[in-house]
Amino acid sequence: MNWNKIKNLMSSKRADRFATIVIWVCLCFVGLMALHFGRRVLICDRFVIRGISMMPTFEQGQSVWVRKYMMGPRIYTHFSFKEGEPLRCVRLPGFRRLKAGDIAVFNSPEGWGISHAVTFQMNYVYAKRCLGAPGDTVGANDGHYYSTGADPVGIPAKQEALLRMTPDSVLTGRGLEAGQFAGLHGQWTIRDFGPLVVPKKGMTVPIDSVGVQLYAKSICYETGTRPEWSHSKAWLDGHPLSEYTFKKNWYFFVGDHVVDSRDSRYLGFVPEEFVVGIVAEGR
Repeated sequence: MNWNKIKNLMSSKRADRFATIVIWVCLCFVGLMALHFGRRVLICDRFVIRGISMMPTFEQGQSVWVRKYMMGPRIYTHFSFKEGEPLRCVRLPGFRRLKAGDIAVFNSPEGWGISHAVTFQMNYVYAKRCLGAPGDTVGANDGHYYSTGADPVGIPAKQEALLRMTPDSVLTGRGLEAGQFAGLHGQWTIRDFGPLVVPKKGMTVPIDSVGVQLYAKSICYETGTRPEWSHSKAWLDGHPLSEYTFKKNWYFFVGDHVVDSRDSRYLGFVPEEFVVGIVAEGR
């Protein structure tokens, strides 16, 4: 009996068994990583609430689940962290659209801090309540927020009451007195504004002196040129503009802590492709 051959054979079998185990461990690890990132991209992901804008619904530092499958997950066709790079993505089919009353996570429309334009910044997101979906009419009456898309919209009544009771001097000191509506006839504030129609794909709106102020950023995002008001009429790229038909769907968001939340009242409308997903409410 050749003991050397037997030892070599046993050693070879152990090596093969070890190699097989290593391969399976690696395959399992790769599979688990694929499932993990696939879940985050296609199904749901966790986000942490920053700030107090969604109190008392969500507390600062609280984690929430964002259901990407509801609207359909975004798939980036161009991936860049550079300033000024536009968002290029496709949205896979989902179960339903985001509607008034839903809470959603979305990329800030002023991602790079450019107040006069809608810009995208990767991973710079907010969590807010949708006050108006495309085509809805929204507004506020003495601190009570309304929407034709939902009644009630879901903002806590105590927060609306707090807004009504907060003195103008306090709001002015925080720069919260009018938001994006500053200067609009000197009438629109975060207590009283509207009615305001949220842009919907295919919807045509008149572009007068008021329309220019309300829709300029959205038109600029869609066309690459910002409309201006001059000589008693609106102009776009050197041509007179009396009305505009939107090419995309847009949303209007507010924080539940309406007295102190940076949202669409200051940032303007949010394009549909900026929406990450719908938040699962509940603790």
